[in-house]
Amino acid sequence: MGLMVLLSWLQTLPLPPTWVAFLSPMAAAAQSPAKLMTLSLDVYQARFIATLSFVYFGVFLVSVLTVQSHQRLGTLAHALVWSGVFQAVFAAVMWSVHAKYQVFYVDISHNDAIGTFVNRNHLAGYLCMCLSVGIGLMLAKLGHVRRSPSNWRARLVNLLEFILSAKMRLRLLLIVMVIALVLTRSRMGNSAFFSAMLVVGALAVVLARKTAPHTIVLIASLVVIDIFVVGTWVGLEKVVERVQGTTLMTVEGGVSESIEARSEAARTALSIIKDYPLFGTGGGSFYNIFLSYRTPNYGYNYVDHAHNDYVEIATDFGLLGLGILGLLVALSLWTVVKVMATRRSPLPWGIAFGVAMSMVAMLIHSTVDFNLQIPSNALTMVVILSMGWVAKTLPRGT
Repeated sequence: MGLMVLLSWLQTLPLPPTWVAFLSPMAAAAQSPAKLMTLSLDVYQARFIATLSFVYFGVFLVSVLTVQSHQRLGTLAHALVWSGVFQAVFAAVMWSVHAKYQVFYVDISHNDAIGTFVNRNHLAGYLCMCLSVGIGLMLAKLGHVRRSPSNWRARLVNLLEFILSAKMRLRLLLIVMVIALVLTRSRMGNSAFFSAMLVVGALAVVLARKTAPHTIVLIASLVVIDIFVVGTWVGLEKVVERVQGTTLMTVEGGVSESIEARSEAARTALSIIKDYPLFGTGGGSFYNIFLSYRTPNYGYNYVDHAHNDYVEIATDFGLLGLGILGLLVALSLWTVVKVMATRRSPLPWGIAFGVAMSMVAMLIHSTVDFNLQIPSNALTMVVILSMGWVAKTLPRGT
């Protein structure tokens, strides 16, 4: 993350033309004949993104250095869950009345469940992260399951205690967030969440055989209740219809094209990566640079993002920046998988599960959207990454 901050600021530094010509020939040609040049073609936007990168790095350090106990880690995880619940309730209420208002001269219409975002896909991405952490907390609480009593009265008492317990409250909060996730009608948001849950759930069963039965029961209950009960109630079939509508179709002349313009924008942006391969065009410059790369096949429409985080990061920061972030993701994912394989303390294990699920969900969702370009989502992802590193070194509880 520190390297990413340095790269962000390097793009904003005034450099001799010969240096820029060596590092990024196309950037030098675009600024010729200036006495001093920058690697970024939109230096003011690059400074803003560099400042954001420094903020992300600072929050990551604060999280790692201050969350050094089970209580603090649990409190941070619960804060994320409650934040997701707030977004879910707000989205459902505003969507139910189709609220319309203006914020900072921007018209906001709640024709879809969007919460405090302006796009339903970004709400879906945020809910995926909060749900993942919540599921990890559920698994952590299952680490203290008592042996089933033989007396029917004791069983009834245990059942009532479970209904009134923190586990049940947490489960109800997860259901609220799932309802909002389905209401967003986000195709990839819903697909990424359930795919990540199944993939990481299967991995958890393999890595932690001792808690495998509890994990299987929880994952099965999430799938059955959330898909077949909640999903049917709030209209999961509409999400399925939107997914089916994304398939390729054949037009006149036998040419196949996608009805998703988003993927076409990402394909068009590959030309930017080809021209600025190492350092990119500067943080946050995509919306400006893409104007000169639009093609008649795509349509001369204004596009602010590539709708593909991998492509947009590569255009803004080059393959060097994409590689740095890829290394961060790979190291973090490897760390939480090791935690799931070696640690038996319930909370660190459950948090590692939640971090892994959140990362897998965002890796899937990022193929067709730009959640990491939204500061709130990017900052939340940074905090979740820090929780994975904390889970690795957290001392055992008493």
